[in-house]
Amino acid sequence: MRLALPALMLLFFVARSARQRIFLLGIPFLMYMADSVFFDKMKMFWVPGRLSPCDHVMIWLVITWAVYFDLVLPAYRRAQPRPQLFGPALSGPEEAAVLSLLAIAVLDLALTALRFGEIVTALGEAKGFFYLFVGYFMLRGVLCRASRSDTLDFLKALVIVNTIAAGLFVLHQGLHLPIYQATEYQVISFMGQLLTRSFYFMPQLLALALAYVFARRAWSVFWVGVLIVTLGALWVSYTRSLLLIAATELVVILGVRLLKARQAGMVVKRIVGIAVVVLILGAVVLVALPVQSKYFFSRIGMSTSSGSLTGDPNLQNREQKLHKVYRWIGVESHVFGQGFVTAGQDPRAADVEWMSADLVWVPVLFRFGVLGVVIVTLIYGTAAWRAVRLSLSSEGEAELLALVLLGLVVGMFLESFVSWTFLNPARYPLGFWFLALLAAEAHRRRVEVPEGVSYV
Repeated sequence: MRLALPALMLLFFVARSARQRIFLLGIPFLMYMADSVFFDKMKMFWVPGRLSPCDHVMIWLVITWAVYFDLVLPAYRRAQPRPQLFGPALSGPEEAAVLSLLAIAVLDLALTALRFGEIVTALGEAKGFFYLFVGYFMLRGVLCRASRSDTLDFLKALVIVNTIAAGLFVLHQGLHLPIYQATEYQVISFMGQLLTRSFYFMPQLLALALAYVFARRAWSVFWVGVLIVTLGALWVSYTRSLLLIAATELVVILGVRLLKARQAGMVVKRIVGIAVVVLILGAVVLVALPVQSKYFFSRIGMSTSSGSLTGDPNLQNREQKLHKVYRWIGVESHVFGQGFVTAGQDPRAADVEWMSADLVWVPVLFRFGVLGVVIVTLIYGTAAWRAVRLSLSSEGEAELLALVLLGLVVGMFLESFVSWTFLNPARYPLGFWFLALLAAEAHRRRVEVPEGVSYV
């Protein structure tokens, strides 16, 4: 199964790309999911071994991008003589914020090189950060050229793949079937039973799956099943933040629908439907996984026993990390940060690397200073604003995609406080994939709206 499953998924995306070329992106996204769908077993995508995982993802993103735009063909055989390889001209406050982050990264690179006199070393340290922006522009070009219908089909396929991973995760971590070979992150003894926790092979697109299901107007039995499996994976992860993310995505998406005419009845039905699903799922997990459920309830109770969210020990730990990094960068570097220093140049950079897994704002503050924190906050804020405006001014497929993007942006923002999200060192090239989706949809809307009429 560990070999057949990723091979079948790869075959599906490649075959589907024959009529919907956007499905070529399935290759880098399967690499993004990696261990959760056993794609680490597809050795041809991870050679040569001396390269880092993000190097491999970058290489295959470039390959799929080149094939997508027929760049491997002679010019006279290309379907589009002069394709917009990176999409149309950048526009909107969200893309201005992305460009601002790129500008501060270039400035920090120059300052680090001048400070230590080692330009090659600084470039090596900054490589992954610039993969982030190169990947964004490549994805932007592909997604702007794809139709909305094709984009939704591709997202649907990603949700299904993530649901398969979620099912395997439930079997492994919930029922303790030996499916994954990776070592668990943590082993806990609770009520005489050993429980395991791991984030290495858990489903990587839970925020997307939840947003896609919540945003749909109608649910079939299939989509109810997707929701149940996704929530089951969330439950056996014993991660309170994921529970909060799921609830927030639901509230935001249904809240936007309530602001639109003639959708109040649908919102009520959706709330009732989700309540029924949660009750059924709760009854099942309490019967099938009683010890696991009591452990998760104990964790939820631990976060509320202090009387306030800020009293949670994990949140306090993350807050302490931010304070520590703020002290490390010093008064002279509070604005621009320490730049792209290596652990050899500044030993604290090694500590920042392992701390980043718990909080993406740690490397942002360390590398780019307070200015970087402000810019990243603006990226999320303006992206959410854009998604809300798109959602309020659309119907049909456009509304579905806009609501999915809104839930995704909100989910990714909340996840940034418990994970390294877009600065995951193994996935730099796809770090801003959700922003590329948003930029492409905003471009499609500008093309559809008559000249002189603004949708924002």
